[in-house]
Amino acid sequence: AMSKAQILLPLVVAGFPLANSPYPKSVRGVPNSKQCLNGPCAPGNDFCGEPFPNAPRFHLMDQHGCGENDPNGPVFDPVHGVFHHFYQIHLAYGKGHGPDYGHFVSRDFVHWADIRTAIWNGLDISTDPPTVTKYDNEAIFTGSAAIVDGAGPNGAPGMIQIYPGLCNKDDWGKCETGTLLAQAVPANYESDALLVNWTKPSYNPIIENTERDPSSPWKIEATGEWRLRTYDSKVYGAASDADMIAGKWYEIGVSEDFRTCECPSLYPLPSPTPGFEDVYKFYESKGTLPTHVHKTSCGGDWWQLGTYTSAAKKKLGSFKATPGWEDLFEQKEIEKGRFYASKDNEYPTLDGGKRRINWGWAMVHPDSTQTLPREITFNAAARTLEQAPIEELKALRGNPVAQKQLEIPANGVVDLGVKPSVGLQSEIVATFKLPSHPATFGVKMGNISYPDMPVSTMMKGVDLPGGDYNSTHHPGRFGAKGCQKLCAEDKRCQAWTWVIRGRPKGSGYCFRKNFVPCPAEKSSCTSGAKVNTTLKTCHKIDCTVEYPGPSPHAEFVNATVKCGNTEDVLRLLPGENEVEIRVFTDWTMIEAYFQKGRVAMTLDYDLTKGSRFALVADQTISANATVYPLKNIWVSADEVRNAPRIYK
Repeated sequence: AMSKAQILLPLVVAGFPLANSPYPKSVRGVPNSKQCLNGPCAPGNDFCGEPFPNAPRFHLMDQHGCGENDPNGPVFDPVHGVFHHFYQIHLAYGKGHGPDYGHFVSRDFVHWADIRTAIWNGLDISTDPPTVTKYDNEAIFTGSAAIVDGAGPNGAPGMIQIYPGLCNKDDWGKCETGTLLAQAVPANYESDALLVNWTKPSYNPIIENTERDPSSPWKIEATGEWRLRTYDSKVYGAASDADMIAGKWYEIGVSEDFRTCECPSLYPLPSPTPGFEDVYKFYESKGTLPTHVHKTSCGGDWWQLGTYTSAAKKKLGSFKATPGWEDLFEQKEIEKGRFYASKDNEYPTLDGGKRRINWGWAMVHPDSTQTLPREITFNAAARTLEQAPIEELKALRGNPVAQKQLEIPANGVVDLGVKPSVGLQSEIVATFKLPSHPATFGVKMGNISYPDMPVSTMMKGVDLPGGDYNSTHHPGRFGAKGCQKLCAEDKRCQAWTWVIRGRPKGSGYCFRKNFVPCPAEKSSCTSGAKVNTTLKTCHKIDCTVEYPGPSPHAEFVNATVKCGNTEDVLRLLPGENEVEIRVFTDWTMIEAYFQKGRVAMTLDYDLTKGSRFALVADQTISANATVYPLKNIWVSADEVRNAPRIYK
């Protein structure tokens, strides 16, 4: 499995596309910035550059030229009724390397403001001048949030952020592992509605010499003890709400039931998937459902369902397969697209209920975004978790620009007649009636009539973004020819890219790829396919369902679903007679959802002003489709601050 560092490598290659290139822009990617617009990055000077042009507009993305990766401690603040989304922002203060904690806020879960860096490496910015914090002066890595009774103003429930601070032994003598855990809290909670100002209490660090990636803490109601786990499967505890607020944590031990992986999470089984409540409630009434979801990130994001049994204070609990649901204890990949390091939390619904929402790091260009927020539900009939875009996102829709009920002829391509400019920033919802025989059908997007793209065995100044399964660093003399030779000798390798980067000067990385991606011009790269290849899907992409036909006596029907080169399996129930494909297009990326989120995919894909939509099928199929233009999400901090409260 690839680590986060390996996954980051393709994204941190500096370089810009050449003028008048026939290729789309590649992922720009910049290392964590130490130089911002007005000199070294520091509080008050945390704009890395101009806003990214031609970038996603309804996904959460840094608005001032900084790269980003993982979501951090996403949370709803019950004090002020504001949603907070933190993320790994690619900048650093002083001699640190970053990243730090970027910060977005929203009242309605639809419109957001970028209010910049919340938690800095090496500084507590709540004081004037800022207080130096040597224990985390290298970086602030991916943390988690909890709402704790007594942490808010006047003893109300309030927010605590728990984060891994990266240290060095020269500045922090106790630093042995390079990482520790610390807490940050709002500096003036009652008067600061957007929680712009954060402080690091004097009790920090809360635990020395840990590993990274603390999970969101969970509370054992029977004992009042809080627990969290880190990357290395180690579990820590705080005896009570008061102890957690005071930063009093202790080590419990290493759980063999929690596999060692990045960005872990443990949370209760979520609500039933809409339309399948009866099956869920049947098993719930018998007390036989799994109790918890355990999520990890290891070369992809995975979840497993099982039964979590708590224990006495300072004793490890257990997480085991649930009788009758043993198949769900096996690791299942959350999605197979450009998605990683996801982070979840419990959020309110408009009617005062609760729901589990997950966010992912979308590894797309120009320099990554956060995925759309996805509500996680459990479909007991299909025996799977589902992830659907939250209902609030429908508020971004403009009036439909296409709304058609039609019959797609065999081997037909039916253009929906949408103006090309709409395709850059839109949503299409297409429903297909399942036939009585095998068929392949779906949605075609992009420049539908764009010519095929040749990819030769050696192309200077060209990147092939995507498909990486191996990366190795080599001296400069190794070069592009050495990388090409590595690919030729590797049966799995279908294409390669040589990137000049790293130390010593002139050295570089060789990326081997398991398919041939569409070319994108980048001056620091040389790429090639193993053999001369012609791609028919560049500048256009199909999201399709390969339906094998009905199987009345089978428990499930498994259909292969694809978007471009990304492939997964959609489990259909015998009684289902329609399949929905819902696709969001946002300038440089696509999020696709099959059957209301039973399968999801995130793709790095360049849309152009010539992008259109069509429905396709290899057999005659009835379908209907609606296309909506989508609005931008960005507003000012004052607009969020002054907006009325919506959620309790």
